[in-house]
Amino acid sequence: MSETSARVFLTGANGFVASHILAKLLERGFLVTASVRSESKAREMLALNPSGEGALNFVYISDITAEGIFDDVFLKSDYAFDYIIHTASPVDFAATDFQRDLINPAVQGTVGLLKSAHEFGGSNLKRFVYLSSAITILNSFQDMSRAGENYTEKDWNPITAARAIESKNPVLGYVASKKLAEEAAWRFMEDKKPVFDLTTIHPTVIIGPMLQPVSGPKSVNGSNKLFVYSFMDGEYKQIDSVTFPFYHHVDVRDVALAHIMALTSPQASGQRILLADELITPQLVANIIRRNFPELRDRVPEGEPHRILPDGVNPTGWDTTKSTQILGGEDWKYTPLEVSIVDTVKDLLAREKEWQV
Repeated sequence: MSETSARVFLTGANGFVASHILAKLLERGFLVTASVRSESKAREMLALNPSGEGALNFVYISDITAEGIFDDVFLKSDYAFDYIIHTASPVDFAATDFQRDLINPAVQGTVGLLKSAHEFGGSNLKRFVYLSSAITILNSFQDMSRAGENYTEKDWNPITAARAIESKNPVLGYVASKKLAEEAAWRFMEDKKPVFDLTTIHPTVIIGPMLQPVSGPKSVNGSNKLFVYSFMDGEYKQIDSVTFPFYHHVDVRDVALAHIMALTSPQASGQRILLADELITPQLVANIIRRNFPELRDRVPEGEPHRILPDGVNPTGWDTTKSTQILGGEDWKYTPLEVSIVDTVKDLLAREKEWQV
């Protein structure tokens, strides 16, 4: 089957990563049904993807935890889907009830979609590509001062719902939600043995220019805010007071491309695929912004330009051999950190002008 005739169901289409996936799907001639929460979100996304007219339609999913919420996506569609890309998952670092607000939606949304696809997706459905995270692989309780052996796709975070809830740390609540949702997906595949297979994508910190609607500074997606925009908006006053929860990055455009390539790669079947590139540290980000945007030097603290890693931090690395082998061999190239930061800052500066109107 050629890409131009393949049909994809994409969830959470107005998200940071999903908006890039959507654009790439349309560029490559896929026919896309995308889920968003409301008709107004659909209008926004269609306006941002004018090339999608005739190749893009929307369904409205207001609550991914509702029983059978995805059934009609398959039952009422005019055609059978060939692939599913699932990105919708709650990210709320202000959450206080982790079970209700993070874990349940992630697990129930993922399993609910798998169940609907299995029961009503038909025999054409070939693959379910799930946006997981490198946080399901790393050890949240590892001592950051000592680097261990590089993580691989065989590793699993030992986090549990109980440990996350006990910690009262919303980052661990989110980590638990992603880990438990992925575990539930693999368990479903083993128990139900549907006609389609499963591939999970595991990016580290995702940064890059945004394609999704961003109404103001408070709407900048979490990773771009924490790892880039907080250097520009005055939140970070001193580099040595800034801490990152994770210390390796991957560009959002690489993450989107990985999902597209994973749809049709025979080697991706039944695989977890880790995406990780260079170190990202507060000092590196400050250095790159100050070097490329002299006009921002009064907004971005200088720190100590030659002291790249914070005191006491020696993060474990990642073995990304599988991503290179599966996603294109020598043709697969990660976007360098400097390019990611520069393109993100350009995007943010352009949006700041819009926000001032």
